[in-house]
Amino acid sequence: MTNEEIQLEIERLRHPDILNIEQVKRFSAWLDERRKLGKPGRAVGESGLGKTTASLFYTYQNRAVKTPNQNPVIPVLYVELTGSSCSPSLLFKNIIETLKFKAKGGNESQLRERAWYFIKQCKVEILIIDEAHRLQFKTLPDVRDLFDKVKIVPILVGTSSRLDTLISKDEQVAGRFASYFSFEKLLGANFTKTVKIWEQQILRLPEPSNLANNQEIITLLQGKTDGQIRLLDQILRDAAVKALESGVNKIDKSLLESIEGDYSLVAS
Repeated sequence: MTNEEIQLEIERLRHPDILNIEQVKRFSAWLDERRKLGKPGRAVGESGLGKTTASLFYTYQNRAVKTPNQNPVIPVLYVELTGSSCSPSLLFKNIIETLKFKAKGGNESQLRERAWYFIKQCKVEILIIDEAHRLQFKTLPDVRDLFDKVKIVPILVGTSSRLDTLISKDEQVAGRFASYFSFEKLLGANFTKTVKIWEQQILRLPEPSNLANNQEIITLLQGKTDGQIRLLDQILRDAAVKALESGVNKIDKSLLESIEGDYSLVAS
């Protein structure tokens, strides 16, 4: 490969991909069921298990339909909460701005009314709220009202312990969000299958590495990632970049060992 080709490949590897792997397929099917039934739910799992990626994949698969001189039809709206504490006003501002309208200002009641109006105008059917454990307790009734009064399907996505603890404080919210999807760690054959998919569909190096056929490599990766797909993705991409930069064009155990010390799991 020429130096220019190598740089293009490295740039590609630094661009995130969303693959329709088994867990993403199951999550999409669960969301389809929630949408068909018109019932809310929650998606939970530890950090790094692909909750955001799966949510974005479903949103992309159901992306907005734009018609000239009309509001876009947005069947699936994805919002990601930031900061440590999301008030009702911040939630409504996030919704309005994600719908590509200006929040402008106003008090909580005005923002609520504006958000509800734009949701209806854009014919939103399902609202995915990522990092939902960041919601303030006082925001929960507004999430409930999105279902009860606006007639859309809210889906709360967050880490198991924090999100479940939050909604358990409001029995009406807890009852409405009893249905849940659990994101699991990659284990056993599923881990090996995912490594193979990553090599073939994301890394795409000039020479086959056959990572999934090398038990030493699988054991090394399992120990370093603890089944987290986010860490697996980062390690394999970094290894692929190093392989290209060093001119070996494939990943072996020694190359993985040379970078794997840069990664360590942090206890939560």
